[in-house]
Amino acid sequence: MWLLLTLGSATTAFSADYRKVFGTDWEQAVDFVVDHHEAWAEEFRRFGVDSKVAEAVVFPELIRYSKWQDEIEQAAVNGLYVTKGSGGANFSVGRFQMKPSFAEEVERAWNASPLAQEYGFSFLLSDTREARRARVRRLGNEQGQCRYLAIFIRLQQLRLPQLQHVSAEQQVRLLATAYNYQFAASWPTLNRMQHQRRFHTDMIRTRNTRMFCYADIAASFFIANI
Repeated sequence: MWLLLTLGSATTAFSADYRKVFGTDWEQAVDFVVDHHEAWAEEFRRFGVDSKVAEAVVFPELIRYSKWQDEIEQAAVNGLYVTKGSGGANFSVGRFQMKPSFAEEVERAWNASPLAQEYGFSFLLSDTREARRARVRRLGNEQGQCRYLAIFIRLQQLRLPQLQHVSAEQQVRLLATAYNYQFAASWPTLNRMQHQRRFHTDMIRTRNTRMFCYADIAASFFIANI
């Protein structure tokens, strides 16, 4: 049975006006979501995932995305990861900034869940170049990343039934925290970590880097677009 998120009205007092904080980067990320919403929504619907929730979960990554940096990291993943696995290269790639190790974790959880039988497919998990090359191909395009994101959300909904009993905004906050922090984090851990400032948009973190709360940014975008 598909588990759809019910959107409701919610309000939160954020510590910053992120539209002003990020300026042009925020506006460009919003424009990118608008331009790709229909194509992305089609992929999310395949797994019964609300597109507005999914887009909010990765919106902070769209603000941070750098095409120049991504091309370098994509080249490293295509080479070193395929030959040596995540120990050789485990860079975040694509608009949604997904690491190969994240994809591996999602695939393992999917194969072990009843969703694999429900949807009629599973992932090749063998530690071979063939399996890693297929994973890189999936990570290398937006359709593949949308599917990983949708599967991630479905798995979190299955793993954390408490999500059904909180507001839509709180669901976004907790899903975003799991996405940014740790796939298998417990419910108490996610509730604690959702308030932590661990996210930044600098290419390299320095002592002058400004840190943000990933869940705050995701929820701010969600509230502005429901």
